[in-house]
Amino acid sequence: MGSPLGVSLPPVDELVSTILSQNTNDINRDRAFESLRRQFPTWEAVRDAAPDSIVAAIRTAGLANQKGPRIQQVLHEISAERGSLDLNFLQNLPLEEARTWLMKFKGVGPKTAAIVLLFSLDVRPFQWTPIFIG
Repeated sequence: MGSPLGVSLPPVDELVSTILSQNTNDINRDRAFESLRRQFPTWEAVRDAAPDSIVAAIRTAGLANQKGPRIQQVLHEISAERGSLDLNFLQNLPLEEARTWLMKFKGVGPKTAAIVLLFSLDVRPFQWTPIFIG
């Protein structure tokens, strides 16, 4: 789920990678992500590609017939709303607003939103207080 430990992906990369990770393992997610990026060098190219070509590129992740159209739809909706695929603006929003914004897309739930916020944008998707037992 999400990027490998210590590796920070740009937010859209993390979003797509995390969608690909749903119901599969990290190896298959990584293979699908690499295949997608090899065939489509930009997220705009993924967004605008023929749906069948996206499905074929991500088949190793499993559920490609669902994930391919879902990824393209999310990319279309982000572009339509924001004018680009840059999600860095989320860093400047309050946590709940950023989480809600991500979760409005089909296929993006609390876990996917938390992964994008934490790993790509260094936004802590939860509050924690250290407890010292002495």
